[in-house]
Amino acid sequence: MVKDLRYWLKKIEQEIPDELVYVSKEVDPLAFEVTAVLHQMECQGRFEAVLFERVKDIKGKLSPFKILINTFGTLPKIGAALDIPKGKRIEIIEKMLERQTKAIKPLQISKEEAPVKQVVKRDETLDLRELPIVRHVDMDGGPYLTPIIVSKEPGGKRYNVSWNRMMYLDARHLGIYMSPRHLWSYFSRAESEGKNIPMGVVLGHHPAFHITGALLTPLDQDEYDAAGGVLGEPLRIVPSEFYGEDLLVPADSEMVIEGEIHVGRRVVEGPFGEFTGYSGSQRLACLFEAKAITYRQDAILIDIFPCKTEHLNAHLPIEASIYGEVKKAVPSVKETCWIGSGGPFNLIISLKKTMEGQPLRAAMAALAASNFLKHVIVVDDDINPANLQEVMWAVATRVQASENVVILKGLQGHVLDPSLRHEIRSDGMIIDATKPIDRPFPKRGEVPRDVLEKIRLEDYIKQR
Repeated sequence: MVKDLRYWLKKIEQEIPDELVYVSKEVDPLAFEVTAVLHQMECQGRFEAVLFERVKDIKGKLSPFKILINTFGTLPKIGAALDIPKGKRIEIIEKMLERQTKAIKPLQISKEEAPVKQVVKRDETLDLRELPIVRHVDMDGGPYLTPIIVSKEPGGKRYNVSWNRMMYLDARHLGIYMSPRHLWSYFSRAESEGKNIPMGVVLGHHPAFHITGALLTPLDQDEYDAAGGVLGEPLRIVPSEFYGEDLLVPADSEMVIEGEIHVGRRVVEGPFGEFTGYSGSQRLACLFEAKAITYRQDAILIDIFPCKTEHLNAHLPIEASIYGEVKKAVPSVKETCWIGSGGPFNLIISLKKTMEGQPLRAAMAALAASNFLKHVIVVDDDINPANLQEVMWAVATRVQASENVVILKGLQGHVLDPSLRHEIRSDGMIIDATKPIDRPFPKRGEVPRDVLEKIRLEDYIKQR
């Protein structure tokens, strides 16, 4: 069976059914009703994926499409995308890296075979107002899509896969925000040549394909190959409706909007609720014009809930890429964690320290890997980096500020960091919360492990 969104949903239903709920009551995503449901769930500590079966479109009419949100709300759901639903956090991270390195070439199929070609609209039949588009938080400048963008290198053959927010403007136009990475570099090159850049807006596919959009793949790697590796099978692709062979799009998508970013034209985009938990400011963004839209009859559109846990979890592939670079620099690194620590601006690294200097080297490798990071805390391998109580205990008992804190000035920061005083320049901090090995240091007070292993709590204390 081909791995698509339907395949993943069946896998969730069969293997971890408590991770998926259905909402049959009609909702208006433009009136914050979708995210109001998700917010109240999160307040109760619930992070199931939610499939809204009856949603209104921009015109206020009942849409034939469904919305799936909180797809990345928990680690088991992310693990299920990689065929390890019961995997631990570090196992999921390592699986992402392992699959990314096993690139698999895509498989081109005919339009007749492609599920995404069941319905085709262009010219006068194309109307983005027929889509259910979510307005997420109160300051949003409008309803937003949170899709995967596929684009081809100008004048080349390599494809890029990236996550980009897109603000609805009218029946044919969207504003697109691009961070200074691959898609931005593609567009900058095309714009310097006076050319628009074609791209496909993918509004639903197997979550492993979406994961590819957040991996920090090298610029010279074809990300359709990387997507095949992460999926564990070739990504099926098909010629686009408007651009033909000049733009190949994922054939098993739920929906693809084909179009192009216009040279020399900008629009006001934002605010938008970001992973920082704040509403990002308005900014000038590029203008996307839709040329065609193709989709399955009963398409399920994936949406990301920004400002909340799912938005941070969707960044896990970035952390996986950083972990890979840190592990190369210091092989004794055991784990990294940024969820719950204020990530992705903060990262915690645990390592088995064998010599002085390793913590700083590991932290520098992390900071060099991504401009998301500005604060890195390094702890010993007796500390669980996902447990902030343990991490803060290590900081409290193993750190002297004059010796173990390093301030770095003039780092490239992230434009979405609300604390920046300059548009891009930031400062960084490294806290070495590891025990010194060049002098005696007290041993941690612990119950003997052999006793812990033989004592079963349920034999001593009854459940209430």
